[in-house]
Amino acid sequence: MDSGTDAMAKTLLEIQGLDTEIKSIQREIEDLPRKYQLDELASERIDAREMRSANETRLEEMTHKQHKLDGELDLLSSKVKKEEEKLFSGTIMNPKELSAIQAEIISLRKKCDEMETEDLQEMEEIEALRKDVAVSKARVADVEEKERKALSSRDSVLSDRKGDIAALEMRRDSLKRNLEESVRENYEKLLRDKGGLAVVPIVQSRTCGGCHIDFSRSQIDQFQHNEGIFYCEFCRRILVKSSES
Repeated sequence: MDSGTDAMAKTLLEIQGLDTEIKSIQREIEDLPRKYQLDELASERIDAREMRSANETRLEEMTHKQHKLDGELDLLSSKVKKEEEKLFSGTIMNPKELSAIQAEIISLRKKCDEMETEDLQEMEEIEALRKDVAVSKARVADVEEKERKALSSRDSVLSDRKGDIAALEMRRDSLKRNLEESVRENYEKLLRDKGGLAVVPIVQSRTCGGCHIDFSRSQIDQFQHNEGIFYCEFCRRILVKSSES
């Protein structure tokens, strides 16, 4: 084969190298979410926010319940005071009625004591819930900051690697313009069909660098007496003689 065909073979090999590098960078980009644990951080953020929301809801419910209890306690205390005023007003002389008022006051005071105990317990629970809310808010802030930093690092690397791909594609496309249209179209078809590997070297003058099958004697003779572009009779990839061939 003439020197033009030989140059085309070398160009194809260079183009393949560029496409291989581009594909490697694309795989690296696809792996960035795993590298920076973005899925884990997103899941952690969702869990943290749900915990914060649950704690805030529970605190709101308990605060409302405690306020309601305080209101009931105020009403009960007013009722006790009213009964006591009635008892000591001197207007009631009937012993039976006085005894009933005393019994009512005792009952009301007992109820007040029970409600005050419950009120104290709810205040303690509210205080504990406030601490839980503060902890869950801090947890959300911490996870969101970690996620923000991870995304920033990912975006920085992504921008750099996209720039690398753009430069490689520019170089590759420039080289492609030197190929005959039929050769270029065949290369691109093989690139799609063969998992991104369209051009491979001939290894030790007898083996395909793609499918790794040894060639027939007649094809080996072609390699030894010719230069340029060949095709593997097994996998149909484009073959280029290496320096060792």
